Amino acid sequence: MNRVLLVRHSQPDIASNRCYGQLDMPAIPEQLQQATVRLQKLLAEYSVAEVCASPLLRCRQLAESLFVPEDIAYQDSLKEISFGQWEGCNWDDIPRNLLDAWADNLEGYRLGQSGETVAEFSQRILGFWQTQLSKTSEVNTAHVWFTHAGVIRTIVGDIQALPVAESSKIALTFGSLTCITFASNGAAIEYLNR
Repeated sequence: MNRVLLVRHSQPDIASNRCYGQLDMPAIPEQLQQATVRLQKLLAEYSVAEVCASPLLRCRQLAESLFVPEDIAYQDSLKEISFGQWEGCNWDDIPRNLLDAWADNLEGYRLGQSGETVAEFSQRILGFWQTQLSKTSEVNTAHVWFTHAGVIRTIVGDIQALPVAESSKIALTFGSLTCITFASNGAAIEYLNR
């Protein structure tokens, strides 16, 4: 049985009330160190065949603290959703009518006027997911992907056939590990948010 191990980046160095999707910033150093130590133990259980990562700094830092940088394939497809002009804004400063318009059209609203729609984001993520699953690889190996909460929620939601409104509420801690098994009969969640 093969596995995809989805690793959420460690806590970024930005105020919690800020909107950040593809905004690039480092992780908090202490949080990065703690996540590295914990994940070293968890990842040691697996025979890793491939390592992919979002190129955003908070993911690169964690990936490179655990694997040789030359062995990591950076994938734009693993980036978080783009919030367009909202990137870096305080959520309270985004006009209420714009947030309401998004709530009324959860999948089709263009975020921050120039960002992605949730539908475009989902299509990007699930297209990458399906492409990766179709690749043949050695049996009993793991593919480790360093990515973002939105990406993990999208994949988990797809496997569980959840609507976006529900999958967007899946709790994922910084530096957590989610394991998905896959075989010819499909994918299943082995564990979430470890």
